[in-house]
Amino acid sequence: MANVQQVQKRMLVSLAQIAKDINLNEGDYILIEKKDDGIFLRPIEWVDKNQKYFWTEQWQEKMQQSQQDLDNGNYKSFESMEDAIKDLEELANASNNQDK
Repeated sequence: MANVQQVQKRMLVSLAQIAKDINLNEGDYILIEKKDDGIFLRPIEWVDKNQKYFWTEQWQEKMQQSQQDLDNGNYKSFESMEDAIKDLEELANASNNQDK
């Protein structure tokens, strides 16, 4: 547990090592949440750092391709989860046979 010092009303300064451990840099934003009987501080950007991958160019291209496939009807529907799994297994087997 780290020691903190209250420097202004509702403002806390923590040890530099904690900031380093959670990849918090000067100018970063933090989310402050009340949890149980304490406060939880989490580094965020305008997008939560845990979801930053979603906004990368590569991921957005995949999302666009997926949307285009949906719009063009390039998908399959299944009556049950078992049918979907069977279809995936058949695709995997066909791919494995092509690799040989």
